[in-house]
Amino acid sequence: MDYIKVDNISFLYDETEAAHRKKGDFVLKDVSFSVRKGEFVALIGHNGSGKSTVAKHLNAMLIPTDGKVYIDGMDTSDENLTYDIRRKVGLVLQNPDNQLVASIVEEDVAFGPENIGIPPEEIRERVDNALKAVDMYEYRLHAPHKLSGGQKQRVAIAGIIAMQPDCIVLDEPTAMLDPKGRKEVMDTILKLNREAGITVVMITHYMEEAVLADQVFVIDNGGILTSGKPDEVFSQVELLKRHRLDVPQVTELCYKLRSCGVELNTLPLFSDDCISMLKEALR
Repeated sequence: MDYIKVDNISFLYDETEAAHRKKGDFVLKDVSFSVRKGEFVALIGHNGSGKSTVAKHLNAMLIPTDGKVYIDGMDTSDENLTYDIRRKVGLVLQNPDNQLVASIVEEDVAFGPENIGIPPEEIRERVDNALKAVDMYEYRLHAPHKLSGGQKQRVAIAGIIAMQPDCIVLDEPTAMLDPKGRKEVMDTILKLNREAGITVVMITHYMEEAVLADQVFVIDNGGILTSGKPDEVFSQVELLKRHRLDVPQVTELCYKLRSCGVELNTLPLFSDDCISMLKEALR
């Protein structure tokens, strides 16, 4: 059974005008996809394509104008289920400063569990476990504003983990970080997905992050342009470039070499694979 099912949704921010608008005016238009429990999915697309709007539908922050979104079988448009849905799906924003609310790291991580009525003794355990999961336990008594960007983002993720969701949706969590911070956050995301089994839906502009996902959905002009496993999606170099989207650097290098006559059967996603393929091709 699909854990997340997005069923033919369209969305218009001003719903009062929805009946009088053409489909071309909608931010999202007939979007459908599904995510299995424990899967890591990447959403990619250029600015304004509708990625963040999709993300906000996954924890009932937004409700579709048309169509349905189901989380573990629950309809997000049912207001009686909103609380349960948001306990299952945590949303991490691009700028961690927008989610840090306390002056001490451990108090910030405790904020979510406190608001959903978790007993104090359990909150203590959840906070400690969440901080350990993102390798920030030693900073539990630090002030969040004194942390680096990567550390802040990991604290924001810990705040979501402490609420023990089944799924975490991350809206460009590495966009404001330097390479070191991006690696720290990506290592944390992969650890949560692969070791803790948490379902991850991540929006990213970095193709080198998207290739780590189980599935990639490409969003363009409010709809799904293409989707599939990373190698299936990024082999469509010409399609992606026509829609102003990038591919991983090693993929583009081999694509250009192949256009120059170098015999390459497939386009690699990772540098090690690229090196092996080039060694074989140039023998």
